[in-house]
Amino acid sequence: MIGFFTSSNIVWKIVSNSSFFLKTMSLRAIFGTVSVMDILLLSSDKKIQSALNEGVVGSDSLLVPMSYWDQLDKFQRKALSRKLPFLLRRYTKYVVSLDRLHWRGGKIKYNWGVGELKKMTIHVNSGVWTVLGALAAAHGVSRCYLFNYLLWLEEMGIGDSIENTMNRGVPQFYDIYKMIWTLDLRKNLVSRELYFEPNPLKNKHTNTFPKPDL
Repeated sequence: MIGFFTSSNIVWKIVSNSSFFLKTMSLRAIFGTVSVMDILLLSSDKKIQSALNEGVVGSDSLLVPMSYWDQLDKFQRKALSRKLPFLLRRYTKYVVSLDRLHWRGGKIKYNWGVGELKKMTIHVNSGVWTVLGALAAAHGVSRCYLFNYLLWLEEMGIGDSIENTMNRGVPQFYDIYKMIWTLDLRKNLVSRELYFEPNPLKNKHTNTFPKPDL
């Protein structure tokens, strides 16, 4: 299915499971002549790219249940605002291997149904905030939801049982993470997938076994 929608010289095009912007440029702008026709400059190779860690600590906000916040003293509240980097180092590998926290590929799950929420400010670099966002997007949940889930894992003592197994003697993060959100209009399907490299489950030794004789 192909559709064009024009407005203010901007054309939206939807083809199958992808979408991108097309900007029109008149022949007169190119050749200096008058023409009733326009040239559509088509390109699907557009992306946003910038430094992951911009080297500056920024201020961001997260929501936690007020019932949880009220249990903390002032020292614990201050420590909580600095806890995100620690939680990501401890649980990122575990989180990427979990069944997804939300089952709907086109919706985001938020912290509904937990009562009143407390807005807290955290100060982290852009890399930390982006990693949290990528993991949350892959699971179909908000950053706040995933942050509270990480706090719950820590409260349950999950990190004590898995950290040595998953992180001992190796980097706490993989080198590359790639989150793909696929919209398949023809099959009426939407999916979220997270890939990472190196993947210890799909390393070079995986292909060394002889293929079955079928």
